[in-house]
Amino acid sequence: MSKSQHQKGPQGLLNVHELMAKLDLAKDGAEDLEIEVDELDTVEAVEPVEPVEPVEVDEPVEVESVEVEVESVEVESVDELEVDEPPADPPAVVAKSTDEAVPAEGPTARGDEDEDEEEDEDDDDEDDDEYEDDDEEEEEDDDDDEDKVRWQTTGSVGPAMIVAALSLIAVYAVPALEFARPLKPDDPVPFWNLIGRPFDQELAAEEQERNDELEDFTQEVLAADDPPPPKPKVKQPVRVVQEVDAKVPEYEPQPGDEKPAVQALELFRGDELDRFYGALARSDASLEGAITRVVHWGDSAIGIDGIPGAIRRRMQTRFGDSGHGFHAIAQPNTSYRHREVEFRENKKWGNCFIIFKCREDGRYGLGGVTSRSIGGAQSSFAPSQKHSSGLVSKFELWYAAQPAGGQLRVRVDKGEKQYIKTANSSFEDRWETFEVEDGYHELEVRAAGGGKVRVYGVTMEREVPGVVWDSLALVGAFTKRLGELDEDHLRGQLSRRQADLAVFTFGGNDMIRKISMQTYIDEYRAVVQKVRRARPAMDCLVMAPLDHGERKGARIVSRDVVPRMVEAQRQVAEAEGCAFFDTFQAMGGEGSAGRWYKRSPRLIGGDLSHATSKGHQVIGELVYRALLRGYVDFRERTDGTDAAPPAKPPEPEPTAPDEEAAVKPTDEAAGELTDEAGDEAADEPTDEAGDAADELTDETGDEARDELTDEADSDDARDGPEEPAADEDAEDSEPPAAEDPGVAAQAAEDPPTTPAEDPEASADEDNS
Repeated sequence: MSKSQHQKGPQGLLNVHELMAKLDLAKDGAEDLEIEVDELDTVEAVEPVEPVEPVEVDEPVEVESVEVEVESVEVESVDELEVDEPPADPPAVVAKSTDEAVPAEGPTARGDEDEDEEEDEDDDDEDDDEYEDDDEEEEEDDDDDEDKVRWQTTGSVGPAMIVAALSLIAVYAVPALEFARPLKPDDPVPFWNLIGRPFDQELAAEEQERNDELEDFTQEVLAADDPPPPKPKVKQPVRVVQEVDAKVPEYEPQPGDEKPAVQALELFRGDELDRFYGALARSDASLEGAITRVVHWGDSAIGIDGIPGAIRRRMQTRFGDSGHGFHAIAQPNTSYRHREVEFRENKKWGNCFIIFKCREDGRYGLGGVTSRSIGGAQSSFAPSQKHSSGLVSKFELWYAAQPAGGQLRVRVDKGEKQYIKTANSSFEDRWETFEVEDGYHELEVRAAGGGKVRVYGVTMEREVPGVVWDSLALVGAFTKRLGELDEDHLRGQLSRRQADLAVFTFGGNDMIRKISMQTYIDEYRAVVQKVRRARPAMDCLVMAPLDHGERKGARIVSRDVVPRMVEAQRQVAEAEGCAFFDTFQAMGGEGSAGRWYKRSPRLIGGDLSHATSKGHQVIGELVYRALLRGYVDFRERTDGTDAAPPAKPPEPEPTAPDEEAAVKPTDEAAGELTDEAGDEAADEPTDEAGDAADELTDETGDEARDELTDEADSDDARDGPEEPAADEDAEDSEPPAAEDPGVAAQAAEDPPTTPAEDPEASADEDNS
């Protein structure tokens, strides 16, 4: 006899007796038997049962049990077998039949079974001993094989992992391999939806708290509407004989100084603005001649003097109103507008704007625009009586002397005419000052013929301690365009201006350029370095660009480039020793353009890039609070110590004009201009057609080529080596200037005095 062991498979415990429950026994003569088998681990095969003749009985006979010995079983399919889990104790095999009874032949004795089991157990024990020895040997061999496989695997996988790790490090360490980086700063963190939810909840709560704080701040600013024009300081200026040796009085807190900054300035060393704050301390103390001047360059974000104007009004209300500052002699585009100035021009100036790189000598003036005329062009300036204090005590005309230069006619309050000759043997920047009694006055400047004149602009100031904040908008400009200024020319302009702080607000137009952030950082650093070399005594502040949004379905999200641009500018500020103001975070960070657009009143325009007039107020207050907080900290840190606020060096004497270029009153000009009619005839041609003809004749030669050539030629053809790559020509073409969306809102409240149509109007990035 043999034993058959049946293993438990996927369908449960399967054994021979379960198969027999479904077996057709016709071949073995048990055709009419129905067999039920519940469980039996081992089946002992016995001799087959001999066929039994049927027995006829009157009544059915029930057979209790039948012991069957099976040697083998053939099964074609087990798919239809139903298998039950075995009970704890296997029952006896029972065969039942209701029709016929089959008597059991030769019942098996229990004693014989026990003996057979004992013999089998002995045999099994011997076999088990042999198997154990064999298993031990096999296990030792398997261990040896596993060790060999392990070392082989380590030898092949280990170096591969090292190479992969070094490659991953290399793509992040080498800037040129940025394209191969698998994970960039703005990419989502893998599996963040699984591991980051607790952190997201905390960040969401912090963001909500921040937004609530900003909303409260915004409501406070807008509740004041447009702040009234600054009033002159009540305190009379303190006369100082030797200003350099003067001691600054101790700091006296003023109302509002205690207000916190929603977004603080970032000072990487801690002293980046100490010279600027020192000048503010002297203005705060009302020392004689203590005027703190700021030059603020930027793109269309400051195009209509919105943000600089808001900062100016708050600074002047706190530290004193020293006047409006610089204004170009003519509008380079329709977005150049200062509502604190009553400005008029007759649109006869020919303008060369820095964004077109139309002057090879780089002499664009402080405001980035040079205007010229051979006669007839005219502009006038006066402080706005509605939007400013309406006071001025000094006008200063900024112009250039040059070979074959013509004359400029100047009048104050429509009074006596004065003439300035601009002819000189060489090109030279010059200034003419016109002092008046502190009050409302108007200055008129006209090209009086006799040759070509070049003019940069006019400054309006008051001889009282306080702040002047120049708004120098280069609408449509990339950041690097400011670097087109000739360094010696820039040095002379800043020296004359005696600026204490330079502010840079660029980046909006650069977001459309297909360049790496490292390239942008290098360009921005070059610009800041040039400005700081031109005036080392001046501090600097980098203002990050505003949030720029884009629509994705019904949502408005921040453009991906914005946070990368902000971080690039932060690196520039830190590397060049400037302070940094994160305008993007001050607005509310990610998604702030959408929130500013959806609120009422709107703080950002429909292009999701330019602030409205209300938005200008909010941003101006954000910057002002940051500067004021820094100033208070500076005073608390320096008062009573050896680190006293530095005194401003004495202003150098302006370049003395040639004797024949001096201002000539009307009576000295009588020899060449006999009467008013002759005066006007000399100033401009007799009719409009003649005026246009003369101007075009002059400009066709050397000026029309500079101004009227197409942008690609002016940007690329004349530049040569600066833009070598052909594929960069497209990204470096300056976006055509268009009106800032905030201008439309501003114009409704404050329409320009004259039509603002400019054939050379340039567009900003979002309209390009």
